[in-house]
Amino acid sequence: MAIELTASQRSVVDDRGGNLLVSAAAGSGKTRVLVERLMGYVEQGEDIDRFLVITFTNAAAAELRQRIAAGIHQRLALHPEDRHLRRNATLVYQAPICTIDAFCLDFLRQWGHLAGLDPDFRLCDEAQGEVLRRQALEEVLEGRYAAIGQDPAFAALVDDLAGERDDQTLEDVVLEMHRRVQAQADPVGWLMDRRRDFDLPPEAMPEDTPWGKLLLADAAGLAADWREQLESLLTRLGDDPLLSANYGPSLRGTIDGLEVLQSALEESWDRAAACFPIPFPRLGAKRGECDEALKAHAKALRDRCRKQLTDLAARFDVTAAQAMEDLRAVGPAMTALLEVTAQFDRAFVEQKRRRRLADFADLEHLTVRLLTGPDGQPTPLARDWGKQYVEIMVDEYQDTNGVQNAIFTALSNGRNLFFVGDVKQSIYRFRLADPTLFLDKYRSWPLREEAKEGEGRKILLSDNFRSRPEVLEGTNFIFRNIMTARAGELDYTPAEALRPGREFPPNPDCRVELACVDLEGLTDHPERGKTPKDLVVARAAARRIRRLLDTGRRGDGAPLRPEDIVILLRSPGPVLRHYAAALDELSIPWSAEGGREFFGTTEISVAISLLQIVDNPVQDVPLLSVLRSPLFQFTPDRLAQLRGMGGGGTVYDAVSAGAGREEEDCVQFLALLAELRELAAQESSHRLLWQIYDRTDLPAVFAALPDGRRRRANLMALYDEACRFEVGGHRGLMAFLLHLTRMADSGVAVPVAGEEAGGVRILSIHKSKGLEFPVVLLCGLERQFNEADTKATILFHPELGLGPKRTDRSRMLRYTTLARDAVALRLRRQLRAEEMRLLYVAMTRAEEKLILFAAVNGPGTSLEGLAARAQCPPPPQQVAQARSMAEWVLLPALCRPDSAPLWGGLSVPRPVQTADPGPAWDMSLLRGADYEEPAGQGARNSSPAAELELPGDIEARLAWRYPYEGAVDVPSKLTATQLKGRERDREVAQDGVELRPAPPEVRLRRPVFEGRRPLTAAQRGTALHMVMQYIDYGRTGSEAAIREEIARLVAGQYLTPQQGQAVDPRAILTFFQSGLGQRLLASQERQRERKFSMLVPARDYYPQAGLGETVLLQGVVDCWFRETDGTVTVVDFKTDRVTEDTVGERAESYRPQLEAYTRALAVAAGLPVRRRVLWFFALDRAVEL
Repeated sequence: MAIELTASQRSVVDDRGGNLLVSAAAGSGKTRVLVERLMGYVEQGEDIDRFLVITFTNAAAAELRQRIAAGIHQRLALHPEDRHLRRNATLVYQAPICTIDAFCLDFLRQWGHLAGLDPDFRLCDEAQGEVLRRQALEEVLEGRYAAIGQDPAFAALVDDLAGERDDQTLEDVVLEMHRRVQAQADPVGWLMDRRRDFDLPPEAMPEDTPWGKLLLADAAGLAADWREQLESLLTRLGDDPLLSANYGPSLRGTIDGLEVLQSALEESWDRAAACFPIPFPRLGAKRGECDEALKAHAKALRDRCRKQLTDLAARFDVTAAQAMEDLRAVGPAMTALLEVTAQFDRAFVEQKRRRRLADFADLEHLTVRLLTGPDGQPTPLARDWGKQYVEIMVDEYQDTNGVQNAIFTALSNGRNLFFVGDVKQSIYRFRLADPTLFLDKYRSWPLREEAKEGEGRKILLSDNFRSRPEVLEGTNFIFRNIMTARAGELDYTPAEALRPGREFPPNPDCRVELACVDLEGLTDHPERGKTPKDLVVARAAARRIRRLLDTGRRGDGAPLRPEDIVILLRSPGPVLRHYAAALDELSIPWSAEGGREFFGTTEISVAISLLQIVDNPVQDVPLLSVLRSPLFQFTPDRLAQLRGMGGGGTVYDAVSAGAGREEEDCVQFLALLAELRELAAQESSHRLLWQIYDRTDLPAVFAALPDGRRRRANLMALYDEACRFEVGGHRGLMAFLLHLTRMADSGVAVPVAGEEAGGVRILSIHKSKGLEFPVVLLCGLERQFNEADTKATILFHPELGLGPKRTDRSRMLRYTTLARDAVALRLRRQLRAEEMRLLYVAMTRAEEKLILFAAVNGPGTSLEGLAARAQCPPPPQQVAQARSMAEWVLLPALCRPDSAPLWGGLSVPRPVQTADPGPAWDMSLLRGADYEEPAGQGARNSSPAAELELPGDIEARLAWRYPYEGAVDVPSKLTATQLKGRERDREVAQDGVELRPAPPEVRLRRPVFEGRRPLTAAQRGTALHMVMQYIDYGRTGSEAAIREEIARLVAGQYLTPQQGQAVDPRAILTFFQSGLGQRLLASQERQRERKFSMLVPARDYYPQAGLGETVLLQGVVDCWFRETDGTVTVVDFKTDRVTEDTVGERAESYRPQLEAYTRALAVAAGLPVRRRVLWFFALDRAVEL
């Protein structure tokens, strides 16, 4: 069947010369080309089931299979007698067109036994995997802790990473590193190999390490960029004698300094460090007329250069010797971390093996193990298995990783790999995708026309058949200015640029729009503060949509519908409510995926509560949830009546009592519950859930409520999850409920089928990939990039390894290392590149109209500041240092000739305008103040409601405020802990209310038995306090006597053996030999652990409290004693980690606590406290307050 293809598409279909990489730009018809290539093979006599076709998702595999089948049937319609086509029309449904996970699963069903996999293995779901992960890690860490005395490297790791109260940080680091290392073909091998990173020769210098090389190269690039920019500026200043005289010598001095730095960076770390600070000589002071715009530009450029070079100088504050010392110091701990992670991997695999389970990562790694040998070469099994494939075709190759690539390579004969994708749309690095696999081939493989026979080659498809030229040229304009190898991992050259693949009739309404919403001047309302900036932008977007719907037309001339429009956001979750509200204000229908947390929705809560009471009805909270739901509609008054007549007991008892009185609602409810409980004993979970849906009309009831379609979809998703749970081999209602609890606790998402709900769609950029819409509004461009990955406790990079900080316990400092700086730099670059590709994906979703919204003059986005830096193109380092997509769009956009609306009111001069801006844009600067109120709501007097006659006291009634509002936040109890505290005060208070109570974080953990783990700092402090509380003062004269006292306390079970070992007798002896200790021993009247409780005026601690309000103050005084002059001294023991530099500030923070103790002793016991003393065991000295 003849299908018209472009020349580039035809070359992809016909090429058979070797491995082929197809770089297919957005909208270039890559799926169509892939299908046509397969059809070409079929027409040449090959069978469709001899091709392995790997796609990214199951949905994509199903769609591709359907299109291939359609292609075969189209050809069969023309040649109905062709037996080969008829056979392939059947074979297409058996062909391996699937995801990589499905391929590995099928492969291991046949060959997994060779890798030790149980033939009857089951897939491990995410929730169960999380539980096994935690169990395996607990097992590994407990074994390590048990032998910590013989493992100084692990002890160093614990010391570096353990928190003040537990080892959660260590656990989190191990789990995260294990997750990331799964992208390696041999995770354990990778971990073991990285141990050599910190095995540094004595003579090694920073420039000999991969980290130092990267940092030096980055500094050299920055120096070269600034040298080039300053030389260009110097040339421009030559046309202005005054500016040349004033700026020229200073700029030349800086350029010379940069030249020296560049040479030094090629030699060594210390030579480079000696070049800082880079000279910035004083500017000349000659007066006269000059080009003011050029002067402002020169000053701004020079200031930016100085700031960036000052920041660079901080990198070289540490000498080469110090940098290497830091690396060697962290080496043992990092080696232990790598070994612990590898040990955890083996333990986790064993946990799954015992249960005959395998997760998706196991499928890939076991497949690689069977297909590749220790040398990385294909095994005999790989060569035999690979012979069945004429070609291995991988769609969306930019989203694969090293494990998957190893599988493709092992199965290939060296020249039958077909990769298709677009690295500019690689946006799944967070899922461990590795775009460098695509980039390496893209850079090294020659074009098809230049490749030799059998050599890997590439073909570029740049013709876009989806979008209007205005959209394509708008996208090209942005990306040819910002995307470079340094700032985006790829140079956006004419070869990468999008080209229109079809013609469109001219339409001035299809211009790209850039709307900047000015947040300056928003009203700060006394009661509600400023309108959220996201709501302001959302209202601006909603009003633009309203105008589009009122007057807009599609390309075919039909009126624009809400379903033709999409709002794309980087992360809709935090701002979805604002966009929903803005659209609702204008009665614009909308839909959004993932708008609410699945387990937090009312319908899912009711369904799960129903399952819970079917399992066990004597549960008050789930039962109340069900009774109060729309299913049964027991009102609060009715429930109160039942409880009042039930004579106590549970809610179930109260309902049963109501049924005993033959009250109809109770009788009907218990009858239904009895039926469901009987079914639960017979039916599987998914059948039981369906029976619940059927007998209660649960989906129909919630479908009738607002947002009903989504509610029903959520309930169907819960049913699908029950089916998946049982397909995995699990049984029983209680097991299913436990499974749901694990999913909710672990944050595992339940997939909800996309609805065909009408209205404007609100999507994340990630979810929009592969979709297209007539009109796209890309909003939230001002959102700051998330750099959490560069601030983790320990950074991780697949090539550079680990990036730790060094911990100096003696000085209580943590500071960066050469490795951390380098890994952070690389991660930051990759983050920027991924964000840039997200912007590309978002802009290329539009078919006819692209509208960009960015808030300016808010946090981090000053239009004046951006205008001062506007260049076309901006320097790569400026692009790389951008903090939001708005900067990438605005820096070049401000240089366009049609950007005049954005320059109104700006004081900086406009830059040189770009020579080739492409089709015109419509730009506007919108006043944020115009969007503070919903559309149509202006001043109060303009509303018709203002003319209504209202009751005279209505305003006073509506303005009424609770007269004791200030007392609402005042607790009934206050502990000295809350002033600056300790555990003992909390124990006395028991249920005391915190000053600012925070939501509790509940974490169920396996019990830790004594001796298993080293004590945390807080636990060691508690042990020392216990000794000071119970030690015999008569046996404190020597270190030996104190040791005996500690042994006595251990024997008496006042302390555990581990606590006893943690207490330093020398520190206690030092206290008792001090002047303070001697006065305590000599005193005839003293007391330890004096507890107190007393009422005090609440206003003493809560200024907003009313007169006469009191609060119960509670606490425990460590020790007080009477001096020889009759006065009393209060002593409080502190185990804080302090230094001589920090002890004063720390002691001052305890002043309110000791003042509370003084007050308590004076009021409760009439003791005249004269001295308040803190004893810091870390410094062996007292501080008197």
